[in-house]
Amino acid sequence: MLKRISIAFFVFFLCISFLKADTLSRDSSGCGFVVPFQLKALTAAVPTDISDNPVLMDSLQVFADKLGERLNGTVLIARHDTILLQKTYGYLELFKSYDGYGWMSASDLSKRRRMYANTMINNSLFELASVSKQFTAAAVLKLCNEEKISLTDTLGKFFPELPYGEVTIRQLLNHTAGLPEYFNFDYEVYDTSTFVTNEQLIRVLAQSKPQRMFLSGLGYKYCNTNYAVLAAIVAQVAGMPFEQYVRDNLWKPAGMKNTYFFTELVGLYPGNVQPEFHVRKGQDYVNVKPIENITSRPLTRGHWRDGRLAIYDRLNGILGDKGVYTTAEDLLRWTNVYYMEYQILQQRWIDMATQKQNKLPNGTYPRDLYGYGVHLEESPDHGFLVYHGGLWDGYHNLWLFRPADGLVIIFLGNYYNSAHTGKSNELLGIYDRLH
Repeated sequence: MLKRISIAFFVFFLCISFLKADTLSRDSSGCGFVVPFQLKALTAAVPTDISDNPVLMDSLQVFADKLGERLNGTVLIARHDTILLQKTYGYLELFKSYDGYGWMSASDLSKRRRMYANTMINNSLFELASVSKQFTAAAVLKLCNEEKISLTDTLGKFFPELPYGEVTIRQLLNHTAGLPEYFNFDYEVYDTSTFVTNEQLIRVLAQSKPQRMFLSGLGYKYCNTNYAVLAAIVAQVAGMPFEQYVRDNLWKPAGMKNTYFFTELVGLYPGNVQPEFHVRKGQDYVNVKPIENITSRPLTRGHWRDGRLAIYDRLNGILGDKGVYTTAEDLLRWTNVYYMEYQILQQRWIDMATQKQNKLPNGTYPRDLYGYGVHLEESPDHGFLVYHGGLWDGYHNLWLFRPADGLVIIFLGNYYNSAHTGKSNELLGIYDRLH
């Protein structure tokens, strides 16, 4: 036992030297032994209870490799800011189908897939999909903390042209607003000469007046429109683009240097000259190339269950409910700084965000417990869990945080084949049994 731990420490410091030299290094477990490393200071000591538990570390490795037989993406397991295991599997692009690559031959597709530059690495960028909602909630709560808005403010205060004027910010945050789901609108209501934006969505809601699902406060229904509208409110109140407010007030303080909005990646960032995509008006999907060299991290592309490339949806320009691209490590940084260290907001706001907020008029809660930007679960086996999943444009993600011990689980996948569906409970069972 002592000899094995000694070897682990030796390999650990070799891995650290390699990681310092190349931040785009391939999976660090390629050093030959899975060891924890500390996110903020890579030379920090390995926690004693983890280094003395090779059975746990080996079990996490076995779990990840079994998951990796189907997962195209990354898995990260951490406690606070100490990464216990991080593994990546597969490719940035699958090149399994001619859809999106019709000009390639079959041999060319296979060759592209196997290119070294197409290998998934730890710091690859993924579209978070609905995992993005927690950033919108944090932006709203920060404005509340600064007394620029209130949770009881109504939608009519910001957008009097909307027919849902009595809806409150709190109801938007906890999905009791009853607004219609914009994903379900006919594309004809949008101007699809480019990507649809939050501003255009507000105009559509005002002009088309789509029927709400229920009167505000009388029910609960998870709805992306709520968070798209919240992003528009943030931009209006802050007097700057939503992207700028989030980056300056949330991501920079959290040390998230590898996080971007979709609008930035394709050149739609407000204030820029809008790019010409040369696509037919009315098309639902647009096969545009992200701007090269906008990020130093490799960008993944999403894929459907049959391996087809997920062409960008015109609705990608709408932010607040989705549209954030980041790495697993940046998402871990955010989890620590926001939820555990309270560096962005005071603890009372975080406690509020992670408490069940969607009480129904009869005093009960729906089966799906929701706070502000996060789902909640009171698990009899694993305790209180804060989490959010994400499905969009061929991406399938899960972020999970357990406040009791700071355990963080992140699955990011760019192949929508349900590889990690139900795996968080299995992973929690392994950790709780062996830790």
